[in-house]
Amino acid sequence: MAEPTKTFPKKEAALAAGLSEKVVAKAFKEGGKKGVEIEGAADTSGLTCFCTRMQSSDGNIKLLEAAMEGMNAVPDPEDPEERKGCSGHIAKLIISENEKAGAIAMVAYVPEDMKDKLNAIEWMKAVCETDLGGGVGGAPDDSSTDVWATCTAVEDKENFFFLKMKDNTLSAAIGYLRDKGLFQDDDSDDEGDNAAADFEW
Repeated sequence: MAEPTKTFPKKEAALAAGLSEKVVAKAFKEGGKKGVEIEGAADTSGLTCFCTRMQSSDGNIKLLEAAMEGMNAVPDPEDPEERKGCSGHIAKLIISENEKAGAIAMVAYVPEDMKDKLNAIEWMKAVCETDLGGGVGGAPDDSSTDVWATCTAVEDKENFFFLKMKDNTLSAAIGYLRDKGLFQDDDSDDEGDNAAADFEW
């Protein structure tokens, strides 16, 4: 059994950047709650990868990283509080938008044992460079690694429009998984319900 997570460097980095404790806690909590939902979907469908939008990060990459950290946290089994996190074994690309700033933040995470099947930087590049109508733009940040990639794509009204970018990010992230055979479609031959396709992508 994995040891409970006791340190949260991404959450601390968000606080150190001057973001309020309340705002950081809200993003982290949303990640924790979503993580448990994803774990449940994985248990019933066998999904290994997941893409979703986050509501509390407001297009801020530091908040979104804290949310991902919350998703991956291992809870203390003796803690009486609500169980959160638990999805560190599932690869994820999460998205947050800020319409006023015309910005879209994205974080891609790949578990160590999936590195031979999926690369976080290549996954992020595939979203940024998608040829879906209108595209997305942006590029993985220089600090990105094979297991953790970040990007903030900003509207450029000569090339990339925010609403089209917003529409394209999730489809492009799922499309890349589908191309690599890592996305379980509704028409899969597997028996039973497919929580991967039915869940809020």
